[in-house]
Parts: sequence; C-alpha cells; structure tokens
Amino acid sequence: MDKSVSAFVSCPLFLFFGLATAQTPLAAQPTPTIRATASEVLLDLVVRDKRGKPVKNLKLGDVEIYEDGVRQDVKSFRFVGAREAQQQQVGVKEFAPGSAPLRPLRAVNLICIVFHNLDAISRGRAIAAVQEFLKNDLEPDTYVGVFNLDDRLRAVYPFTNRRNDLLQAAQSAFSLAPIDFTSAAEAVLTANPNQMTITTTVDNATHTATVNARLTGGEVSRSSVVGADVSTGSGANALRGDQVLERSDFGALQGMREEDKMIAMINQFGTLPGRKTILLTTTGLLTTGDPDRFQSVLTKANQSGITVYALDVTGMNENSTAQAANVALGQVTSVSRSQTEIVRSSGSVDNATGALGAMKQKSRQGDNTELAVRSSDSQAALRALSEGTGGFMIANTTEYKKPFQRIVDDVDAHYEAVYHPISDKYDGHLRKIDVKPSRADYHVESRSGYFAMPDLGSASATLPFETTALAVMSTTPLPHAFDFRTAGLQFRNDGALAQGALVFEVPGASLGATPRPDRKTHVVHASLLSLVKDSTGQVVDKFSLDAPYEIPDLNLAATRATPLVYTHPVSLAPGQYTVETVVLDREGKQASANSVPFDVPAPRNGADLSSVMLLQRVEPISGTPDTSDPLVFRGQRLVPFIALALKADAKPFAYFVVYPDKSSTEKPRANVEFLVDGKTMANQTVDLPAPDASGAIAMVVKAAMHTGACELRITALQGNDSSTKSVKYNVAGK
Repeated sequence: MDKSVSAFVSCPLFLFFGLATAQTPLAAQPTPTIRATASEVLLDLVVRDKRGKPVKNLKLGDVEIYEDGVRQDVKSFRFVGAREAQQQQVGVKEFAPGSAPLRPLRAVNLICIVFHNLDAISRGRAIAAVQEFLKNDLEPDTYVGVFNLDDRLRAVYPFTNRRNDLLQAAQSAFSLAPIDFTSAAEAVLTANPNQMTITTTVDNATHTATVNARLTGGEVSRSSVVGADVSTGSGANALRGDQVLERSDFGALQGMREEDKMIAMINQFGTLPGRKTILLTTTGLLTTGDPDRFQSVLTKANQSGITVYALDVTGMNENSTAQAANVALGQVTSVSRSQTEIVRSSGSVDNATGALGAMKQKSRQGDNTELAVRSSDSQAALRALSEGTGGFMIANTTEYKKPFQRIVDDVDAHYEAVYHPISDKYDGHLRKIDVKPSRADYHVESRSGYFAMPDLGSASATLPFETTALAVMSTTPLPHAFDFRTAGLQFRNDGALAQGALVFEVPGASLGATPRPDRKTHVVHASLLSLVKDSTGQVVDKFSLDAPYEIPDLNLAATRATPLVYTHPVSLAPGQYTVETVVLDREGKQASANSVPFDVPAPRNGADLSSVMLLQRVEPISGTPDTSDPLVFRGQRLVPFIALALKADAKPFAYFVVYPDKSSTEKPRANVEFLVDGKTMANQTVDLPAPDASGAIAMVVKAAMHTGACELRITALQGNDSSTKSVKYNVAGK
C-alpha cells in the first residue's frame, strides 16, 4: 500500500479545532427584495430644432420612447428650467401620489475648459475669467475638466465637481504637468456610460487574447443655446493689428494648423459620454478661409455632440477688430501703390530694380486682400464655431457674469420623461433607448441606454468599475484574455433559503504588473463583478470588489505564483442559478468573463451535508467576522482551492459541515472514503461530536495524497439516513 495512503488510515482521521464552537448561529437571511418590476424610468433629454436652438414648448405625445425597439408608455413629460434643475435634490420626487419608485437616468454634464492661443498678458485675463465662471452653481452631475490646447490637447486637471480644486487648477493651469487624457476622463468615462466597444486580439500561437475596451456614452450630447445678450460692438484689439503683417505671410499655414487643432480637440472630447460643453478661452481663431473645410469642423462637432462657447479674453484695448482690418487693408493698398510707382518710374517692369519681388507681391495682392479681412477679424471664426455648434461667443466685454449664467442655464435646462418599462426582466444587460420626436427636423439628445439592474437594497449603487464590468458583460462574445475560475459551494438548507458561498480564483501570474521604480514595487489591480441570476435571467444577487495591490519587488514572483481568491456568501431559494462574472485587469488592460451554473437543491429530510472543499490556507479577519459567511471558521476565513491540481508535496485539509436531523435520536457519524483513479484506497467511519448551538458539526479532515486522480468522498450517517458529497483533485507525480 502507498505510504501516503497508509498514513491516512493509521493516523487519527479528524483534526478538531474547538468544533463545538466552530460555527456561530447564522442569522436568518431575508430573500433579496426585487423592486425593479415596479420601477419607472426618468429620462433626461434635450430637443433642438434644425438651427440648434432648444425647443421648449413640447408636450406629452410629442416624443416617442423605445427600449430595445419596443415603444414605451410615457406617463409624464415636462420641461425643467435651469432654476428648478438647480433646486432639485439628489433624490427624485414622485410625480403623482402612489406612483412607482423612479429609476433616474440623469445625463452627466461635461464642461471642458480649454485655454487656447494665449500669451503672457492674456493668460491672466483667461484665468480670472475662468475662476469667475466657476463661481456659478452647477448641478451635482456636472463635471468640469481643465485643458490646454497648443500643438495638441493636453489635460491639466481631471474632470471633477469639486469647486475648490478646480479654482486652484485654473490658477495653475500653465504650470501643471499634463496628464493622460484617459486618466483625466476616468470620472466621466464611468459615470453611467452605456456603450462599450470591445476589441479582442487573439494570438493563435500562444492562445492568448488582449481586450481593449473603449467606453462611449449615449447621454445628452450638448445643452447650450444660441445667442447671448452681451456687447458685440467695437472692442480693443491691438494685438490683432500688430500681428497682421506676420499673418500675411503665414496665414494659410497658421489657419490650417488652427483648424487642425479644433478638429483634434473635437475628436478627443467626442469620445466622452454626457452633455459636452467646451468653454474655449482664447484670443482668437484663424482659419484657412476655405468654407468647406470650416464647415467640416462644425459638422464633426455636431456629430460628436459638442457645443462650443468661445470666450475672447483679448480685452478692452485701443484698437478694435475693425481697426485691425484697416491696418491689413492699408498694407494691401500700400503694396498696390508701390506697384504703380515702380511701373511709372521705370517704364518697364523688367528694367525696374526689385521688379521680380514687386511682381511676386502684386500677384499675391488678391490673396492679401482676402487674408486681411479673414486673418485680422479672428472673432468671426470664433463666432461661427460657437453659433454653428449651438453656443454663442462672449467678446469685447469684461462683464462675464450674465453670459456665464446663460451657459449654466443652458447646461441645466432639459425635459424629463417618465415611463414604465414594458420589460420586467432586469438581467444587468444594456437596454438601448431611442427617442423619436414628432417632427423630422427636431433632434433629440438623451441617454442611449442603461444597464437593467434590479433594486438590491444596499447593493444597488453602481460603482464606476462595476459600470465598466457591466459593459464588458454585455458584449458578444464574452472576452477571454486569461483564465479564472468560479465555483459555488452549498451549506445549510432550512427549506426557505439555502446558505452558500461563491468562490473566485484568479491566477496572479495572468495579471499585468506595472513597475514603480521610485518605490521598488509593482502595482497589480484586479476588479471583479459577479451577478447571480435565477432561471428566468433575473439578477438576484451581486458581488463586486476593486482590489489594487502594491507589491515589493522582492515579493513579486512569490505573490504572482499564488492565485487571488475571493469569496462571497449567498442566501438563495432552491432552484437553478447562473453566476456571470467579469474580471478586469486594470494594469494589463485586459478582461475576461465566464458563466457557470449553480444549483441550490430542495431541502432533504434527515441528515444533510455541505459541499466538501479542500483548503489552501486560513486567513485572519480584520474587524468583526461576518456571521452570515459559512466560510468563516473560529474567527478566521477559510480559503478553498478551486483549481484542484496539487503538487506532490502539498498538505491540504478538507472542510465540510454535517447538519444532523434534529428530530432523530440517532447519533450522527461520518464515513470517509479515499479513492485513486476510481479505486478505493481507504475507508473509515467514525462518530461525530455534538452539534454546536446552531445544530451544525463543522469538520476539518486531513486529505490523503496519492499521485493520480484522487477523490475524497464524505458520507453523513444518522440511523438509516445518509447524505454523500465529494471533492476530486489531481496530484502531480514527484
């Protein structure tokens, strides 16, 4: 007989660790309350006419709302002005007595403060103007980010709704180091995004996959109103006049550069969700003069759902834009006069000194005339950019309070539509929303969908990383960049609810590790979301965690060789369930998902037995232990194996719980059978100790080891009744 098996038989079979107090009585777990089928959706939306102006006189019946192509019954439709929007609290009031709870689909407002084309003098004016704008009251769902636009768009401060931080960021906008755009936009990329593009690259040679996830949003794209009651008369513009001569030589090239900057900025912001408003703080915008090219800029902005408000901070100086244009036209007149004088004095252009240069300048006279007007009055391009995207320009004034309030009012104003979803299935997947106005020339901006999650009480609030995971979970096919395992364990079943535990095992070596040379560490960051669904597809439980780790370089290899194991207690009615799980590797920029069945059997009469599991370690618990967690043992957490492939030198223990029949007077016993490749190698039956206060008998058994396919089979015995469970594992050869 194999020595390992012989040791299993001859040594004491059970190792008891205070079993009489191994489990505290489990508190009764109520069935999760699913209130989603009685909820109603509150949808923010904005309606615009063909000129980009908001339509404010619509009534119920003027729009149709569809979810996944099915028309919904709109119960309420009303316009919410800026003042009312600012007064509304985070909680949503009911529209009628006795109406169902509302599921608000609030649109996220994005205000992008962009500093552009500023010199040392105008920077101070720009900072002061932006700080004045930030004094306005903004809704809680409004996020503001700070950016510089030079050769490319550079994020200076990430999107946030913290006013004091933004004021400081504006003050330091030209001294702060730029940050990654994705990092700057993280707060809004995960603030109710509802569309995700998953690109999976598969390496057939290594059988690996890399997943790139790009979030986009279908929320209200823009919410600004054309027109501003501000002065547009003569403002000083000495700077423009001074730059006319330089622009005459480089105007076309500079205009193309500036238009390219605008396009790059629009492309970058166009990837973000929410209502996108750009406050472009600048001293002017030069264009090529090509109307088709400029129209393409406006078209791109409108397609991206962006509204631009241009703020010219040049200030009130001695020269106006008209005076600057006169300087430029004066240059053209001077050139024309010089050509005439040269011809008259020489009688022949060919004989004139410098005639070649004069001819060159004369040939460009028409271009100079066009350029003089286009390049000197750079407010014209700003006005066209603003009004062409539904905004307005603020110029030739230092009184910003009124126009700034108009911008805030534009951002806040919207319609609210309330409807009861026809579908009562809340499976966590994306429901697409389509809003159709009654008139073909009206354009509607709203959320294009939402994740259908039920009301699970305290577990209902969706965290940013959960939103990303839901988007991954909604893709077809599910991504599989690396392997991870999910398993369900069964415990006490009292007839109404069965207690169990979900176990998730993620190989540490599969996750990306980012070095931190300054700290001599590596960062590993895993995020997990798991949804438990019943046989109808309804979500009945949710588990998630966000787990960043900073690992010393010396411990990296050993740490990555150990799998990450997470557990979650569940309390479910008997039935068939599916556990859908997504693991996000934040540092490796990859994701994997799986779906496994989990059956909860009906309660049985007589003695019962939990799942049998192998333990890889026992961990201390900080704080108060969770009495509802069946994997808490004497104040410590039991960490089971899922990938049951053991090394020859492993020394695992098995854990299980026996639930005797309280109505029986027979003493409970346990039979332990050890099999290798289907053959019984050892078999032993022993009496069990008395149950604990909850009526359970928790057991820890030393598991036998033998090269090959092993099975540890446990049978709970009480009189003529029995219940059998087993755990199978493979042991590698030495």
